[in-house]
Amino acid sequence: MDLRIEIAGEQALCRQDGVEAYSAPLGDFLAELAQRSDYLVLPEPIPEGVRSVRGRGDAVTLVIETQPSVRTVRWLADESPVPFGKNAVYRTACLAFPFVILIVTFRAGGLTGLQQCFYRTEPLEKFTDSLLLPNLYNVAEAYGQKCWLCLANLQTDLRPLCWNEKVRVLRSHLWGGAWNKSSEHHEGNSYWGTMRGLDPRLKSLGAWEKATRQDPLFALKVQWKPLGRTVTEIVDEMLAKVAPRPTQVTAAHLAQVLSLSKNQSAQKTLFSFRL
Repeated sequence: MDLRIEIAGEQALCRQDGVEAYSAPLGDFLAELAQRSDYLVLPEPIPEGVRSVRGRGDAVTLVIETQPSVRTVRWLADESPVPFGKNAVYRTACLAFPFVILIVTFRAGGLTGLQQCFYRTEPLEKFTDSLLLPNLYNVAEAYGQKCWLCLANLQTDLRPLCWNEKVRVLRSHLWGGAWNKSSEHHEGNSYWGTMRGLDPRLKSLGAWEKATRQDPLFALKVQWKPLGRTVTEIVDEMLAKVAPRPTQVTAAHLAQVLSLSKNQSAQKTLFSFRL
């Protein structure tokens, strides 16, 4: 396929195999391109469990799904002398979790502080699927995010890592780290505190453990509180914080979008500019 885009003055013209396929005023053409400038692929195999990839410029948002499972986690002990930090005391607990959904926005391969954690009782099937609020320490309503996930103790620099490794490190930190009251102290809330009255099986860590022993899949039957937002809405909101779509588009923006499209397509594309 020979796709040629010509810009002459204030008019954009597209030809496919020498035949005019589309013509529009340059402003309209650029505005439409800006709305379609997101890309949905990574330049390498998609990591296991990643259900959606949305990129814009050098920003990428991943939607990572973890299957329902019983996890052995480190949880702040009741007798801990401090709520978090190096002197905090933890105990291990085996807890049943529903589908856990992480939505994380990267820029230039590194974390941006935009990272959220949600629940679901069914697997993700479409971008309009709704999300549920979790019941976790270290997840709080903060920094303009409904379910911000604290990754303050993640010491690994994710920027040089491949996408498989980035996802692996995030998962390892989520399940291998320690759940404590740092969000109560720094952000003023956590979903462990706000969701304690949701279900008698979740009113305490002991009750959660007992319910897990009785039914390892009970978390799929809990009436978790709906977030009231879809996956698409959350991804759009997070991506817009670090890579907003331009309100005024120019030919320079066109060149950037076309360059990105060319790098991600196997089709041969020729660009002709007469400015």
